Amino acid sequence: MRRDFENKNVLISGGSSGLGLQLAIASVMRGAHVTILGRSLVKLEHAQIAIASSAGRQVRIHAIDVLSIDEPQTFEKWIEEQPPHILINAIGRSDRGPSMSLTQLEYEQLFRDNVLAAWNITRHCLPSLRRNRGSVVNIGSLAGILSTPNMGGYCTTKFALTALTRQWRHEFLEQSIHVMLVCPGPIRRDDSSQRYGELISNRGLDAERANKPGGGAKVKLLDPERLSHTILDGILARKCEMVLPAKARYLAAITAIWPSLADRILRSYLD
Repeated sequence: MRRDFENKNVLISGGSSGLGLQLAIASVMRGAHVTILGRSLVKLEHAQIAIASSAGRQVRIHAIDVLSIDEPQTFEKWIEEQPPHILINAIGRSDRGPSMSLTQLEYEQLFRDNVLAAWNITRHCLPSLRRNRGSVVNIGSLAGILSTPNMGGYCTTKFALTALTRQWRHEFLEQSIHVMLVCPGPIRRDDSSQRYGELISNRGLDAERANKPGGGAKVKLLDPERLSHTILDGILARKCEMVLPAKARYLAAITAIWPSLADRILRSYLD
């Protein structure tokens, strides 16, 4: 395994599960000093054990709600104990159903989880990132560049995260901070078939379609371990955006040029 992240401090928000956890494991394996943030101390402790078992090294953990940091000066002082060279925002929440099936409160919470969480943690890390000429990486989604009829609230808020990330590329340029957006398709996970059970029941959704990755999109699931290393490679190369699978880039380009054609193509990939 390459040690190309040796002596790099990596901070991952949402690092206790899913892709965030895989990124933590990959970063440690490649030599980084890793800190993971999450709301649940129990989940963080389980993640800490899993990372030590997989990568043979401990990580720092910190339980905090990044949407409401009660003592920002204390938190920023804690960050400075291991100032990040790389901040990866893997925090967020998926959703299912058309946009009009959501209440206003549900929409607002999705926006908080998928956009404001990344914004808030990033602003507290800016002094360290500026000094280290570091990187901010936002884990978005194909749903942030391609809308589907089955994930209305999720698409809306992930599009907002895409816009925020692109805005940061302009704003942080003079501070020598690299900004990268990652838009992966559906990722393989053990709980894929059970994730939305309660949500589907409450909203009266089509269980067969809503439970499928990508809201019914006929795409091959991405391997989380391979994806995490691909993302780390992109950070080293200081890429601006990564869209995976790569062929989705062409559909995103068609969407900008010929929307009606892109819609027809997209529907052909939906069950």
